[in-house]
Amino acid sequence: MKRLYSPSPGVVEVTEVPIPAIGVGEALVRMHCCGICGTDLMKVYSPAVPRPVQLGHEVVGVVEEVGEGVALQPGTRVALAHHVPDFASHYTRRGSGPMDPLFKRTNLDPGGFAEFIRVPALHVQHTLLALPDDMPDLRAVFMEPLACCLRALDRVALLEGDAALIIGVGAVGLLFAPLLTDRTVTTFAVDVRPERLALAQQWGAVQGFLADDRQAATAMRDFTQGRGVDAVILTVWTPTTLDLALRSVRDGGTLLLFGAKPDAAFPVDGWELWRREINLVTSYSATPDLFPRALAILRRSRYTLETTVSHVFALEKGPEAFHVAHQGLASKVVIACE
Repeated sequence: MKRLYSPSPGVVEVTEVPIPAIGVGEALVRMHCCGICGTDLMKVYSPAVPRPVQLGHEVVGVVEEVGEGVALQPGTRVALAHHVPDFASHYTRRGSGPMDPLFKRTNLDPGGFAEFIRVPALHVQHTLLALPDDMPDLRAVFMEPLACCLRALDRVALLEGDAALIIGVGAVGLLFAPLLTDRTVTTFAVDVRPERLALAQQWGAVQGFLADDRQAATAMRDFTQGRGVDAVILTVWTPTTLDLALRSVRDGGTLLLFGAKPDAAFPVDGWELWRREINLVTSYSATPDLFPRALAILRRSRYTLETTVSHVFALEKGPEAFHVAHQGLASKVVIACE
């Protein structure tokens, strides 16, 4: 079968490997489509990431074969994700499942960008979900990234009528806009690309600002009676975005650090954080309990997220797909086997 592989930084290849065999409690899934995530791009293009790496985790497919003890039947259309924690661990019982050592050791075999995927028994139990017949593949592919956003928002105290800023409304950052709107939070967006800002406004943001707009923070403070926004979600973490976040957030507000690269620094004045009582919150990945919540949200009629998919590439065109996604000119890139 074909799969995508990254042998060295910046390189993606299509290689031939055997179809993986499954064991007791496991399943073999034929991939329909798999979204390219910012984490996939980081794994491919960052020289700091050791090889080999497993690519692809936003997967939709159909069950091809099941091992002994698996209730799902062959032919069932499913969505799946890649990490499972030890639910009894110190970390998981305190809400930090992604920090559990088992979490990052578990994965799909050989990754989501493959014609066939072996789903280990733990994943069959916790991250392999049957899809409703009326949910398109290109909507279901958002299950895992939407779950990541849900976990992030669950870690921030936002009340009805509050205001929030999303810095970076790319493929994942955009998902915060409808989720915040559902919580009756007034939402602003900042990005380097005007078409992304237009898309964010379609999904609930009341106003968008280009990243070089020096009046953005002032405008948001004016909108909030001089306070500033209650939370800033940073999907892009640079000295420039941190400066904007601090100028935009209210005293006592929250900076939610949602995305970073291996070389990301944190050049923030500790005195300012302390005297303004700025809360720093980070959120990494999603836990299995959030996937049913994400699918329930995707069933809502207004969550037509498939309309935000700008490019669909065949698996054989995987290197081109990664190049397009890495250029930052696409809203969402998906690789498909059909």
